[in-house]
Amino acid sequence: MRGSTISNSLGRLVEPYRGLGPSLWSMFGATMINRFGDFVGFFLALFLTRVHGYEAARAGAVVSTAFAASALGALVSGRIADAFGRKRCLVACQLACAAANLAMSFFYARAWAPWIAVAGCAFRGAARPLIGAVLTDLAPAGRRKEVFALQYWSINVGVAFGPLVAAALFDRALAWLFRGDALCSMASALLIARRVHASSAAPGAGLEREDRRGALRAFLARPILLAFAGLSLASSVTYSQTSFALPLTVSQRLGEDGPRFFGYLMSLNAILVLALGIPVARLLRPRSPLWCMSLSGLFFVAGFGMLAAPAGRAVLVASTVAWTAGEIVNSVNMGVFLAKHSPSNWRGSFQSFQGLFHQGGWAAGPLAAGPLLGAGEGRRGLALLWGAAAAACGLWAFGALALERWDRRTGTEP
Repeated sequence: MRGSTISNSLGRLVEPYRGLGPSLWSMFGATMINRFGDFVGFFLALFLTRVHGYEAARAGAVVSTAFAASALGALVSGRIADAFGRKRCLVACQLACAAANLAMSFFYARAWAPWIAVAGCAFRGAARPLIGAVLTDLAPAGRRKEVFALQYWSINVGVAFGPLVAAALFDRALAWLFRGDALCSMASALLIARRVHASSAAPGAGLEREDRRGALRAFLARPILLAFAGLSLASSVTYSQTSFALPLTVSQRLGEDGPRFFGYLMSLNAILVLALGIPVARLLRPRSPLWCMSLSGLFFVAGFGMLAAPAGRAVLVASTVAWTAGEIVNSVNMGVFLAKHSPSNWRGSFQSFQGLFHQGGWAAGPLAAGPLLGAGEGRRGLALLWGAAAAACGLWAFGALALERWDRRTGTEP
Protein backbone atom coordinates (compact mmCIF):
# COMPACT_ATOMS: atom_id res chain seq x y z
CA MET A 1 0.00 0.00 0.00
CA ARG A 2 2.77 2.39 0.95
CA GLY A 3 4.70 1.56 -2.23
CA SER A 4 1.59 2.24 -4.31
CA THR A 5 1.14 5.63 -2.62
CA ILE A 6 4.76 6.59 -3.33
CA SER A 7 4.40 5.45 -6.94
CA ASN A 8 1.24 7.52 -7.39
CA SER A 9 2.91 10.58 -5.88
CA LEU A 10 5.89 10.25 -8.20
CA GLY A 11 3.55 9.78 -11.13
CA ARG A 12 1.76 13.03 -10.35
CA LEU A 13 5.11 14.77 -9.93
CA VAL A 14 6.47 13.77 -13.36
CA GLU A 15 3.19 13.90 -15.28
CA PRO A 16 3.63 17.54 -16.42
CA TYR A 17 6.96 16.63 -18.05
CA ARG A 18 5.68 13.86 -20.30
CA GLY A 19 5.21 14.35 -24.02
CA LEU A 20 7.64 17.25 -24.44
CA GLY A 21 9.18 15.76 -27.58
CA PRO A 22 12.67 14.54 -28.59
CA SER A 23 14.07 17.98 -29.45
CA LEU A 24 13.41 19.34 -25.96
CA TRP A 25 14.79 16.22 -24.31
CA SER A 26 17.91 16.51 -26.50
CA MET A 27 18.32 20.10 -25.32
CA PHE A 28 18.10 18.90 -21.72
CA GLY A 29 20.71 16.22 -22.40
CA ALA A 30 23.05 18.69 -24.10
CA THR A 31 22.69 21.00 -21.11
CA MET A 32 23.67 18.22 -18.69
CA ILE A 33 26.82 17.45 -20.68
CA ASN A 34 27.81 21.08 -21.12
CA ARG A 35 27.30 22.05 -17.49
CA PHE A 36 29.07 18.93 -16.22
CA GLY A 37 32.12 20.20 -18.08
CA ASP A 38 31.83 23.80 -16.93
CA PHE A 39 35.07 23.34 -15.00
CA VAL A 40 36.83 26.62 -15.76
CA GLY A 41 34.10 28.96 -14.55
CA PHE A 42 34.01 27.51 -11.06
CA PHE A 43 37.76 27.54 -10.54
CA LEU A 44 38.85 30.66 -12.45
CA ALA A 45 39.40 32.75 -9.29
CA LEU A 46 41.46 29.99 -7.67
CA PHE A 47 43.37 29.42 -10.92
CA LEU A 48 44.38 33.08 -10.98
CA THR A 49 45.37 33.29 -7.30
CA ARG A 50 47.06 29.89 -6.87
CA VAL A 51 48.57 29.20 -10.28
CA HIS A 52 49.39 32.72 -11.44
CA GLY A 53 49.85 34.27 -7.99
CA TYR A 54 47.38 37.13 -8.47
CA GLU A 55 46.30 39.12 -5.43
CA ALA A 56 42.57 39.20 -4.69
CA ALA A 57 42.03 42.64 -6.26
CA ARG A 58 43.84 41.71 -9.48
CA ALA A 59 42.06 38.36 -9.68
CA GLY A 60 38.76 40.17 -9.20
CA ALA A 61 39.58 42.50 -12.09
CA VAL A 62 40.32 39.58 -14.43
CA VAL A 63 37.22 37.65 -13.33
CA SER A 64 35.16 40.80 -13.89
CA THR A 65 36.70 41.14 -17.35
CA ALA A 66 35.72 37.55 -18.09
CA PHE A 67 32.15 38.25 -17.03
CA ALA A 68 32.15 41.46 -19.08
CA ALA A 69 33.30 39.46 -22.11
CA SER A 70 30.49 37.02 -21.42
CA ALA A 71 28.00 39.90 -21.31
CA LEU A 72 29.32 41.27 -24.60
CA GLY A 73 29.01 37.85 -26.19
CA ALA A 74 25.43 37.58 -24.95
CA LEU A 75 24.58 41.00 -26.38
CA VAL A 76 25.93 40.23 -29.84
CA SER A 77 24.74 36.64 -30.25
CA GLY A 78 21.00 37.23 -30.00
CA ARG A 79 20.76 39.61 -32.95
CA ILE A 80 22.91 37.31 -35.09
CA ALA A 81 20.82 34.31 -34.07
CA ASP A 82 17.51 36.02 -34.93
CA ALA A 83 18.91 36.73 -38.41
CA PHE A 84 20.73 33.46 -39.17
CA GLY A 85 19.12 30.83 -36.95
CA ARG A 86 19.19 30.33 -33.20
CA LYS A 87 20.23 26.69 -33.21
CA ARG A 88 23.04 27.25 -35.74
CA CYS A 89 24.45 30.16 -33.74
CA LEU A 90 24.23 28.19 -30.48
CA VAL A 91 26.26 25.31 -31.93
CA ALA A 92 28.90 27.70 -33.31
CA CYS A 93 29.31 29.45 -29.96
CA GLN A 94 29.78 26.18 -28.08
CA LEU A 95 32.41 24.99 -30.56
CA ALA A 96 34.30 28.30 -30.28
CA CYS A 97 34.28 28.00 -26.48
CA ALA A 98 35.66 24.47 -26.80
CA ALA A 99 38.49 25.71 -29.03
CA ALA A 100 39.49 28.38 -26.47
CA ASN A 101 39.62 25.89 -23.61
CA LEU A 102 41.55 23.39 -25.69
CA ALA A 103 44.15 26.09 -26.32
CA MET A 104 44.22 26.85 -22.59
CA SER A 105 45.12 23.24 -21.84
CA PHE A 106 48.46 23.74 -23.61
CA PHE A 107 49.27 27.30 -22.54
CA TYR A 108 47.73 27.67 -19.09
CA ALA A 109 51.08 28.43 -17.41
CA ARG A 110 51.91 31.35 -19.72
CA ALA A 111 51.46 34.85 -18.31
CA TRP A 112 48.96 35.74 -21.04
CA ALA A 113 46.94 32.51 -20.70
CA PRO A 114 44.15 34.06 -18.56
CA TRP A 115 43.15 36.15 -21.57
CA ILE A 116 42.42 33.00 -23.55
CA ALA A 117 40.07 32.05 -20.71
CA VAL A 118 38.44 35.46 -21.08
CA ALA A 119 37.87 34.76 -24.79
CA GLY A 120 36.32 31.40 -23.93
CA CYS A 121 33.97 33.15 -21.49
CA ALA A 122 32.84 35.47 -24.30
CA PHE A 123 31.69 32.51 -26.40
CA ARG A 124 30.19 30.75 -23.39
CA GLY A 125 28.23 33.90 -22.58
CA ALA A 126 27.10 34.15 -26.19
CA ALA A 127 25.64 30.65 -26.03
CA ARG A 128 23.65 31.07 -22.81
CA PRO A 129 20.82 33.38 -24.01
CA LEU A 130 20.40 31.34 -27.18
CA ILE A 131 19.47 28.30 -25.11
CA GLY A 132 16.51 30.20 -23.65
CA ALA A 133 15.46 31.38 -27.11
CA VAL A 134 15.59 27.85 -28.57
CA LEU A 135 13.65 26.47 -25.61
CA THR A 136 10.97 29.17 -26.02
CA ASP A 137 10.66 28.27 -29.71
CA LEU A 138 10.29 24.58 -28.90
CA ALA A 139 8.09 24.77 -25.80
CA PRO A 140 4.28 24.81 -25.99
CA ALA A 141 3.12 28.17 -24.58
CA GLY A 142 1.13 26.55 -21.77
CA ARG A 143 4.03 24.36 -20.61
CA ARG A 144 6.87 26.83 -20.33
CA LYS A 145 7.14 26.60 -16.56
CA GLU A 146 7.69 22.87 -16.89
CA VAL A 147 10.24 23.31 -19.70
CA PHE A 148 12.31 25.94 -17.90
CA ALA A 149 12.11 24.05 -14.63
CA LEU A 150 13.36 20.88 -16.31
CA GLN A 151 16.11 22.81 -18.09
CA TYR A 152 17.24 24.25 -14.77
CA TRP A 153 17.15 20.75 -13.26
CA SER A 154 19.24 19.47 -16.18
CA ILE A 155 21.84 22.18 -15.56
CA ASN A 156 22.28 20.94 -12.04
CA VAL A 157 22.55 17.28 -13.00
CA GLY A 158 25.83 18.33 -14.59
CA VAL A 159 26.83 20.76 -11.84
CA ALA A 160 26.19 18.13 -9.15
CA PHE A 161 29.20 16.12 -10.30
CA GLY A 162 31.29 18.46 -12.43
CA PRO A 163 32.88 20.44 -9.55
CA LEU A 164 34.05 17.22 -7.86
CA VAL A 165 35.85 16.17 -11.04
CA ALA A 166 37.14 19.72 -11.55
CA ALA A 167 38.50 19.88 -7.98
CA ALA A 168 40.44 16.65 -8.51
CA LEU A 169 41.79 17.87 -11.85
CA PHE A 170 42.75 21.24 -10.37
CA ASP A 171 44.97 19.52 -7.81
CA ARG A 172 46.35 16.68 -9.96
CA ALA A 173 46.09 17.36 -13.72
CA LEU A 174 45.39 21.02 -14.42
CA ALA A 175 45.66 20.69 -18.20
CA TRP A 176 42.74 18.26 -18.18
CA LEU A 177 40.60 20.81 -16.36
CA PHE A 178 40.57 22.75 -19.63
CA ARG A 179 40.50 19.71 -21.92
CA GLY A 180 37.53 18.25 -20.08
CA ASP A 181 35.64 21.52 -20.45
CA ALA A 182 36.43 21.57 -24.18
CA LEU A 183 35.34 17.96 -24.75
CA CYS A 184 32.01 18.48 -23.00
CA SER A 185 31.31 21.64 -25.00
CA MET A 186 31.99 19.76 -28.24
CA ALA A 187 29.77 16.84 -27.22
CA SER A 188 26.94 19.21 -26.31
CA ALA A 189 27.23 21.05 -29.63
CA LEU A 190 27.17 17.77 -31.58
CA LEU A 191 24.02 16.58 -29.78
CA ILE A 192 22.21 19.85 -30.50
CA ALA A 193 23.31 19.83 -34.14
CA ARG A 194 22.11 16.27 -34.76
CA ARG A 195 19.05 15.85 -32.55
CA VAL A 196 17.41 19.25 -32.02
CA HIS A 197 15.03 20.21 -34.81
CA ALA A 198 14.23 23.86 -34.16
CA SER A 199 11.78 25.26 -36.66
CA SER A 200 11.01 28.93 -37.12
CA ALA A 201 9.09 30.43 -34.23
CA ALA A 202 5.33 30.48 -34.67
CA PRO A 203 3.75 33.95 -34.59
CA GLY A 204 2.79 34.85 -31.04
CA ALA A 205 -0.26 36.60 -29.65
CA GLY A 206 -0.54 39.56 -27.29
CA LEU A 207 2.83 40.53 -25.85
CA GLU A 208 4.43 37.78 -27.97
CA ARG A 209 3.16 38.89 -31.36
CA GLU A 210 5.79 39.98 -33.88
CA ASP A 211 7.16 43.48 -33.47
CA ARG A 212 8.40 45.04 -36.72
CA ARG A 213 10.39 47.72 -34.96
CA GLY A 214 14.08 47.08 -34.39
CA ALA A 215 14.93 44.71 -31.56
CA LEU A 216 16.31 47.44 -29.30
CA ARG A 217 13.35 49.78 -29.90
CA ALA A 218 10.94 46.95 -29.16
CA PHE A 219 12.77 46.14 -25.94
CA LEU A 220 12.87 49.78 -24.80
CA ALA A 221 9.14 50.08 -25.51
CA ARG A 222 8.48 47.59 -22.71
CA PRO A 223 9.33 49.46 -19.49
CA ILE A 224 8.43 46.50 -17.31
CA LEU A 225 11.24 44.55 -18.99
CA LEU A 226 13.68 47.38 -18.27
CA ALA A 227 12.70 47.26 -14.61
CA PHE A 228 13.04 43.48 -14.61
CA ALA A 229 16.49 43.81 -16.20
CA GLY A 230 17.50 46.14 -13.36
CA LEU A 231 16.41 43.56 -10.81
CA SER A 232 18.30 40.88 -12.70
CA LEU A 233 21.41 43.06 -12.60
CA ALA A 234 21.10 43.55 -8.84
CA SER A 235 20.48 39.88 -8.14
CA SER A 236 23.43 38.86 -10.34
CA VAL A 237 25.79 41.23 -8.52
CA THR A 238 24.97 39.49 -5.26
CA TYR A 239 24.72 35.93 -6.60
CA SER A 240 28.10 36.31 -8.35
CA GLN A 241 29.72 36.23 -4.92
CA THR A 242 29.06 32.48 -4.78
CA SER A 243 31.59 32.18 -7.62
CA PHE A 244 34.08 34.87 -6.56
CA ALA A 245 33.89 35.60 -2.82
CA LEU A 246 32.71 32.18 -1.66
CA PRO A 247 35.77 30.21 -2.87
CA LEU A 248 38.00 32.89 -1.37
CA THR A 249 36.05 32.69 1.89
CA VAL A 250 36.31 28.91 2.04
CA SER A 251 40.00 29.02 1.17
CA GLN A 252 40.72 31.67 3.81
CA ARG A 253 38.91 29.76 6.54
CA LEU A 254 39.95 26.21 5.67
CA GLY A 255 43.42 26.73 4.20
CA GLU A 256 44.76 24.03 1.89
CA ASP A 257 41.54 22.05 2.16
CA GLY A 258 39.61 25.04 0.78
CA PRO A 259 39.44 24.12 -2.95
CA ARG A 260 38.28 20.58 -2.19
CA PHE A 261 35.62 21.73 0.30
CA PHE A 262 34.43 24.40 -2.12
CA GLY A 263 33.92 21.64 -4.67
CA TYR A 264 31.85 19.77 -2.09
CA LEU A 265 29.71 22.86 -1.48
CA MET A 266 29.06 23.30 -5.19
CA SER A 267 28.07 19.66 -5.48
CA LEU A 268 25.79 20.03 -2.44
CA ASN A 269 24.20 23.00 -4.17
CA ALA A 270 23.52 20.94 -7.29
CA ILE A 271 22.33 17.86 -5.37
CA LEU A 272 19.79 19.99 -3.49
CA VAL A 273 18.57 21.33 -6.81
CA LEU A 274 18.20 17.79 -8.13
CA ALA A 275 16.20 16.74 -5.09
CA LEU A 276 14.06 19.86 -4.71
CA GLY A 277 13.99 21.59 -8.11
CA ILE A 278 11.03 19.74 -9.63
CA PRO A 279 8.93 19.54 -6.42
CA VAL A 280 9.49 23.26 -5.74
CA ALA A 281 8.58 24.15 -9.33
CA ARG A 282 5.39 22.09 -8.95
CA LEU A 283 4.59 23.69 -5.58
CA LEU A 284 5.09 27.25 -6.84
CA ARG A 285 3.41 26.79 -10.22
CA PRO A 286 0.38 28.93 -9.25
CA ARG A 287 2.63 31.78 -8.09
CA SER A 288 3.85 34.53 -10.42
CA PRO A 289 7.54 34.59 -11.41
CA LEU A 290 8.14 37.92 -9.67
CA TRP A 291 6.53 36.77 -6.43
CA CYS A 292 8.92 33.83 -6.54
CA MET A 293 11.86 36.16 -7.17
CA SER A 294 10.92 38.15 -4.06
CA LEU A 295 10.74 34.98 -1.99
CA SER A 296 14.12 33.86 -3.30
CA GLY A 297 15.68 37.12 -2.12
CA LEU A 298 14.77 36.28 1.47
CA PHE A 299 16.57 32.94 1.23
CA PHE A 300 19.65 34.74 -0.08
CA VAL A 301 19.49 37.18 2.84
CA ALA A 302 19.60 34.24 5.23
CA GLY A 303 22.37 32.37 3.39
CA PHE A 304 24.68 35.32 2.88
CA GLY A 305 23.98 36.67 6.35
CA MET A 306 25.38 33.47 7.85
CA LEU A 307 28.69 34.05 6.06
CA ALA A 308 29.08 37.46 7.70
CA ALA A 309 29.70 35.66 11.00
CA PRO A 310 32.74 33.42 11.72
CA ALA A 311 32.05 30.28 9.73
CA GLY A 312 33.34 26.74 10.05
CA ARG A 313 32.30 23.82 7.90
CA ALA A 314 28.82 23.50 9.46
CA VAL A 315 27.96 27.16 8.87
CA LEU A 316 29.28 26.99 5.30
CA VAL A 317 27.02 24.00 4.64
CA ALA A 318 23.97 25.67 6.24
CA SER A 319 24.58 28.84 4.24
CA THR A 320 24.79 26.84 1.01
CA VAL A 321 21.47 25.16 1.78
CA ALA A 322 19.81 28.56 2.36
CA TRP A 323 21.08 30.37 -0.73
CA THR A 324 20.47 27.25 -2.84
CA ALA A 325 16.80 27.42 -1.84
CA GLY A 326 16.78 31.00 -3.12
CA GLU A 327 18.45 29.93 -6.34
CA ILE A 328 15.86 27.22 -6.96
CA VAL A 329 12.86 29.48 -6.35
CA ASN A 330 14.30 32.19 -8.60
CA SER A 331 15.67 30.14 -11.47
CA VAL A 332 12.66 27.98 -12.27
CA ASN A 333 10.50 31.06 -12.96
CA MET A 334 12.54 33.81 -14.63
CA GLY A 335 12.57 32.36 -18.15
CA VAL A 336 8.78 32.23 -18.12
CA PHE A 337 8.48 35.96 -17.38
CA LEU A 338 10.87 36.93 -20.18
CA ALA A 339 9.17 34.60 -22.68
CA LYS A 340 5.78 36.15 -21.89
CA HIS A 341 7.06 39.64 -22.71
CA SER A 342 9.16 38.78 -25.82
CA PRO A 343 7.87 39.15 -29.42
CA SER A 344 8.34 35.89 -31.30
CA ASN A 345 10.64 37.40 -33.94
CA TRP A 346 13.04 38.91 -31.37
CA ARG A 347 13.33 36.11 -28.81
CA GLY A 348 17.06 35.73 -29.34
CA SER A 349 17.67 39.47 -29.07
CA PHE A 350 15.50 39.86 -25.96
CA GLN A 351 17.31 36.95 -24.33
CA SER A 352 20.58 38.69 -25.21
CA PHE A 353 19.48 42.03 -23.76
CA GLN A 354 18.44 40.28 -20.58
CA GLY A 355 21.68 38.31 -20.64
CA LEU A 356 23.61 41.58 -20.87
CA PHE A 357 22.17 42.74 -17.56
CA HIS A 358 22.56 39.31 -15.99
CA GLN A 359 26.17 38.92 -17.09
CA GLY A 360 26.82 42.57 -16.35
CA GLY A 361 25.88 41.86 -12.76
CA TRP A 362 28.33 38.97 -12.67
CA ALA A 363 31.01 41.28 -14.07
CA ALA A 364 30.27 44.03 -11.54
CA GLY A 365 30.09 41.65 -8.58
CA PRO A 366 33.84 41.02 -8.13
CA LEU A 367 34.57 44.72 -8.72
CA ALA A 368 32.05 45.68 -6.06
CA ALA A 369 33.53 43.10 -3.71
CA GLY A 370 37.08 44.44 -4.06
CA PRO A 371 36.65 47.70 -2.06
CA LEU A 372 34.69 45.87 0.64
CA LEU A 373 37.40 43.25 0.97
CA GLY A 374 40.00 46.00 1.02
CA ALA A 375 38.18 47.86 3.81
CA GLY A 376 39.20 45.17 6.28
CA GLU A 377 41.85 42.52 6.49
CA GLY A 378 41.08 38.81 6.32
CA ARG A 379 37.88 37.84 8.06
CA ARG A 380 36.83 41.43 8.76
CA GLY A 381 36.74 42.23 5.05
CA LEU A 382 34.80 39.04 4.29
CA ALA A 383 32.26 39.79 7.03
CA LEU A 384 31.74 43.28 5.60
CA LEU A 385 31.28 41.87 2.10
CA TRP A 386 28.73 39.23 3.08
CA GLY A 387 26.78 41.65 5.27
CA ALA A 388 26.51 44.09 2.36
CA ALA A 389 25.47 41.27 0.01
CA ALA A 390 22.70 40.16 2.38
CA ALA A 391 21.38 43.73 2.62
CA ALA A 392 21.40 44.12 -1.16
CA CYS A 393 19.42 40.88 -1.54
CA GLY A 394 16.76 42.28 0.75
CA LEU A 395 16.48 45.38 -1.44
CA TRP A 396 16.01 43.54 -4.73
CA ALA A 397 13.54 41.16 -3.08
CA PHE A 398 11.40 44.16 -2.15
CA GLY A 399 11.80 45.54 -5.68
CA ALA A 400 10.57 42.27 -7.20
CA LEU A 401 7.44 42.40 -5.05
CA ALA A 402 6.72 45.94 -6.23
CA LEU A 403 7.27 44.90 -9.87
CA GLU A 404 4.93 41.93 -9.39
CA ARG A 405 2.09 44.34 -8.61
CA TRP A 406 2.91 46.26 -11.79
CA ASP A 407 2.91 43.05 -13.85
CA ARG A 408 -0.55 42.12 -12.57
CA ARG A 409 -1.84 45.41 -14.01
CA THR A 410 -0.15 44.80 -17.38
CA GLY A 411 -2.53 43.84 -20.17
CA THR A 412 -1.72 42.12 -23.43
CA GLU A 413 -0.30 45.19 -25.19
CA PRO A 414 3.38 46.19 -25.08
